[in-house]
Amino acid sequence: MKAIVLGAGLMGVTTAYYLWREGHSVTVIDRNSEAASETSYANACLLSASRALPWPNPKSRSMIWRALTDRSAPMRITKLFDPLLWKWGGEFLSYANAKDYARLSGAKLRFAHFCSDELQKTIAETAISCGYQRDGLVYVCRSETSLAAARERASWVAKLGATLKVVDRAKAITLEPALADSDIVGASLAPRDGQGDSRVFTRELTKWLTERGVAFRFDETVEGIESVGSRVRAVKTDRDTYDADVVVAALGNGSVSFAQRIGQRMPIYPVKGFSLTVPVKDATRIPRRGGICEDSLIAYCPLDKGTKMRITTGAVFAGVEPGRSGRFTAADFAPHRANFEALFPNALAWDDVDNIEFWSCARPMTPSSLPILTAKGYDNLYWNCGQGHIGWTMSCGSARVISDLIAGRAPSFELADMQRVG
Repeated sequence: MKAIVLGAGLMGVTTAYYLWREGHSVTVIDRNSEAASETSYANACLLSASRALPWPNPKSRSMIWRALTDRSAPMRITKLFDPLLWKWGGEFLSYANAKDYARLSGAKLRFAHFCSDELQKTIAETAISCGYQRDGLVYVCRSETSLAAARERASWVAKLGATLKVVDRAKAITLEPALADSDIVGASLAPRDGQGDSRVFTRELTKWLTERGVAFRFDETVEGIESVGSRVRAVKTDRDTYDADVVVAALGNGSVSFAQRIGQRMPIYPVKGFSLTVPVKDATRIPRRGGICEDSLIAYCPLDKGTKMRITTGAVFAGVEPGRSGRFTAADFAPHRANFEALFPNALAWDDVDNIEFWSCARPMTPSSLPILTAKGYDNLYWNCGQGHIGWTMSCGSARVISDLIAGRAPSFELADMQRVG
């Protein structure tokens, strides 16, 4: 079949790979000049399946006031009077109860681990080099409060089949010697989690697919579809029209506006985050693997064989912003430096401003924080979107499920909760 994939981020390119494996003729369309140029460009690079818990939970309501009033909070709301946020937020809060939290936790954790295994298989099959390693992530705690929460989380995910091992300060430093000069009190180790440069992976997979006949149409903007009855006949861009037997919309936040143009609704809201990529000054002081600080919620990951460090944090509900990367100010990145330095002092070349990469973009979040993997609106139009803050983790598994649906097979993963989101 002729398969048209809309979007060349992580979801679109991995979808193209799985459809190519099925023997389809695949064309990928993206408005940017290169793959992985928006949400997939500079994310945390962590494959954190063991920490893949849903955002809505029984404590969510109590967090809203801090999100509105505390500018130092990891999660902030800066555009309160937004009708889209109110509708999305109402759906979000409908899941913020113990019963739904338990159900969604199980679904999301199981799916994230399924996806991690699929990613590992894809990297093995393609031999793509992207700094991938799956030897665990360390989630560090700087207070007894966060350490107690880590123990509670470890107990909770164990009931759902995931593994988090909580350790004291001495063991944490054995796992990550560069933490010796920090004030941590302990940590949790997720042995099945991993890391890798998602931008490199996406762009290398694009090259790999191009060499095998997959067509990539960059600098083209999708404008709409041509349909006959309940089927899409073609995709229209600002430059051409592409006949299609099947279409997969993997447009991230752009899924919302595309859906509106064809009379559909996608329950996605853009949640803004900020990332820094900083040169390493002293390789003896940087962590050997990626991790997250449970107190500040900064995530960090060594890249380029330990010559750079990616640091990310922030979840800002700022509404839809113009442009393809979000607006930011210097103040948005102050938490990155302060909190990283508290863990790994004097490791990075903060004065080398010309070689520090500042980035901001919005992650496509659904109210339940589970992805949308379904056919919707038309018989041959499939949606692969809404992976939110763990798109790198969920990329290959989501693509495999979409390829199953298109082939008419039973999905490789139970989709009841994902379909409820869609």
